Amino acid sequence: MIPLFYLFDVMHQSHQYHVFVLSPCDLPQVQFVDTMADQLIDGAVNPTGAVSVVNYRGNTYCFASSCPSCKVPLAKAKVLDPTSETGSDPRVCCDFCSATFNVRTGDRVEDAGGAGFLGGIVKGLMSAQEKVPLATYGLGEKGGSVYINLP
Repeated sequence: MIPLFYLFDVMHQSHQYHVFVLSPCDLPQVQFVDTMADQLIDGAVNPTGAVSVVNYRGNTYCFASSCPSCKVPLAKAKVLDPTSETGSDPRVCCDFCSATFNVRTGDRVEDAGGAGFLGGIVKGLMSAQEKVPLATYGLGEKGGSVYINLP
């Protein structure tokens, strides 16, 4: 039986936040979880302290909600199969600039596709900058709840 939702508990200092996420579908896709955790909240880009969650072949991964290259939310990012570069770890590819990352480590890996016209311009402007990794967050489980380990 597949649960209807997962209960994520975010612990930070003495505050505990409860967040519900729909269970993963057959195809892996990025889902956002609003944590309301102070260290993730950015009024301009991430007012709810959201993180991205992906379930891929029975493993759940948690990472930043926006692409570190172009700052666009990863809501429509593609979840891709592993390559020799990522070992057994899946990849996530920004649908705007095509920056591609290992979802477990956050390491930048070879881009997976074309960025489109506007994304190509942004990608060209950003390519001179340092290739920033995707922030990733460990997950744990206790008593049926999933915990996000925040810095």
